[in-house]
Amino acid sequence: MRKGNVIVPANQVLDRTASDGEYLHRDFHGALCYAIAYLDREYGTDVTRRYLQQVARTCYAPLIERLSREGLPALEAHWQSVFEREGGRFSLAYEGRVLVLTVQECPAIAHLKARNQLYTERFCVTTQVVNETICRAAGCDASCAFEPGRGRCVQRFWRIDEEGP
Repeated sequence: MRKGNVIVPANQVLDRTASDGEYLHRDFHGALCYAIAYLDREYGTDVTRRYLQQVARTCYAPLIERLSREGLPALEAHWQSVFEREGGRFSLAYEGRVLVLTVQECPAIAHLKARNQLYTERFCVTTQVVNETICRAAGCDASCAFEPGRGRCVQRFWRIDEEGP
C-alpha cells in the first residue's frame, strides 16, 4: 500500500505524529473553502457561522487560554508564528493598546489561486468569525477589514475592558 511518499506493507502500522514533520497546512485552506461553500449552499450562512465558532472554540482552546492569561502578546506571537511558517507578507504593530495585523499578501489565498483551487468569496469571513470567537472567549475583541479575494486585510485586536478602535 502507498501512503504519500512512503510504501507501507498492508499489515504494518505507520506510527507518526504531527511533530514528526514540519507544520504546514496550506492545503487545509482548500478543504475549508469547499466546506464553507457546501455549508452555505446546503444549510445557510448562519449554520456556517456556528460551525466556525465551534471550530474556533475547540481548535484554538490553548490560544484562548494564553490570550486570557497573557493578553495581546500571546496573539501577537501566534500571528507571527503562523505568517512566518506559511510565508505570508505581513506586519504587526501596536496602535496604542490595539494590536494591528496588516496582511499585504495572505498565504492562504495566494496558495489557493496559484493552484486554481476553489475559492469562495466568503473565505475571509472565516478569519472574522474565528478571530471574534477566539477573542471574545478571552475577554478581547477583533475586527477585520478586507476586500474579498484580494488577499489583503487589516485585523485589529483589543481587550474589551480597554479602548478599542
